Amino acid sequence: MHIVHVIEPMEHGVFIWVVDMSNRLVEDGYKVTVLHSIREHTPPNWREMFDPRVELIHVQMSRSIDPVMDVKALIGLTKNIKRINPDIIHTHSSKGGFLARAAGFMLRKNKRLLYTSHAIHYPLIEQPVKRKLYKYFEHIGYWLGGTIVACGKEEYEIIRKDITNGSGKRLIRISNGIDTVQLTPKDYSVKNEKVKIGVVGRISLQKAPWVFAAIADKVNKKRNDVEFIWIGGGEKDDVEMLNKAGVEVTGMLDRSDALKLIPSLDIYFQTSAYEGLSLALLEAQASGIPAIVTKIPGNDEVVQHGVTGYVGEDEEALMTHLEELIDSPEKREEMGRNSKEHTEEHFSLTAMADQYKAEYQKMVDVNS
Repeated sequence: MHIVHVIEPMEHGVFIWVVDMSNRLVEDGYKVTVLHSIREHTPPNWREMFDPRVELIHVQMSRSIDPVMDVKALIGLTKNIKRINPDIIHTHSSKGGFLARAAGFMLRKNKRLLYTSHAIHYPLIEQPVKRKLYKYFEHIGYWLGGTIVACGKEEYEIIRKDITNGSGKRLIRISNGIDTVQLTPKDYSVKNEKVKIGVVGRISLQKAPWVFAAIADKVNKKRNDVEFIWIGGGEKDDVEMLNKAGVEVTGMLDRSDALKLIPSLDIYFQTSAYEGLSLALLEAQASGIPAIVTKIPGNDEVVQHGVTGYVGEDEEALMTHLEELIDSPEKREEMGRNSKEHTEEHFSLTAMADQYKAEYQKMVDVNS
């Protein structure tokens, strides 16, 4: 079976998801082609991250709405998909998802198309006009065809309510999974001099770095037994804001280097404004790191409140839970061991891949 993945955001968790899934599929005997863009922060070694058997074709797509570039990208996607003639088109995130569904519609392949949203974020867009516009595009995308895959329970309900008009038709849920073989478990016999609190990811609007900075600043002013670290990079102003709050910012790292730093953390602290089902959070939990996260779709599906970490309703709650774990190494270790077991059982790459493969086969069988 030949699978074509279409991805515009060649960075962050979505990119890692496509890498891991593509590599697993070719290992299982599938033929895989990835139609992709290049972003400013795409890892320099991105080609080496894919299995050599994965075919990579560059079709540049714009991150934002750009009529001229969007038309060029649509033409490029349509030509390539027509030439490749895959069994399944699997597209990712809003921009790539919309363009690939349009291409699939024109080529009459929309019944063999999956769209994994990875994070429906339009409800959090502050500007009303922009929010309505992005929601409108999601409606058009659904009308163009294909099955939407939600990464979490709450994301599924948002899409069902707002996009599919209450219908479960052409809407399924498959939770994200991670390849735990790449991870190094935390060694609790090794103690840090200070409690190390951190997060992994690009500093972006999605991650709400101002919340992370505000809480770090408050904690640092109260005590001297902690250190905050942001494993990633971003715009100069955001980095300076975090530095001013006493947060070390590593800058963008290779994936392997970032993964090596995760086991050094004592607490994973994620203040995101929105997520699909965060791969970085899953990786931290699978490494045995207790997590404190904001109460948003996805986060509260991964973190079992009071068992593998805490889910905070607001900044005050996040602060309270953070100080509780700072003061209790025993609780950190207990929650860390719970999180490793829970993630390995419920969020493995194998379980996720098996569900997608079953959906691919179902689409081929029904539309043959």
